[in-house]
Amino acid sequence: SDVDFVADQLMVTLTNKKPVHRDPPRESIVVTCDLSPAELTALILIRDNPGCDQTALGRALSINRSSAMKLVNILAERGLVERRPGRDLRTNALWLTAEGEAKVPVMVDALRVSDARMTARLSAEEVRTLSALLRKLGPVPRAASAD
Repeated sequence: SDVDFVADQLMVTLTNKKPVHRDPPRESIVVTCDLSPAELTALILIRDNPGCDQTALGRALSINRSSAMKLVNILAERGLVERRPGRDLRTNALWLTAEGEAKVPVMVDALRVSDARMTARLSAEEVRTLSALLRKLGPVPRAASAD
């Protein structure tokens, strides 16, 4: 899925690790689209789960409600997401706008091209290993850290 793709390919950025090599075309993609990896991931999650609420989005991104609200506010101000009435009076359902729908596939495709360039010297097995290792980056979940 696109969410797995973004998580695999941008995990270094999401976990605040410095990339080993910078790809200028990739950086220009992010600047041109004016989206952070977290914002792109949020757009993909909303696209794949139309009508989800901020709480569900926050859980999927492993961020608290306040951070999820701030993220949705940014995306709404940019005209990429809209809030509609939710399942009850306390919630808002999140939907991509036409601009959001148009921007997601363009950015994902551009990142795929960039990643193909970045991994061109790796074998298919090395790409799979890299992907598996990138998935392991990040903080240890609380339940697992008690061991």
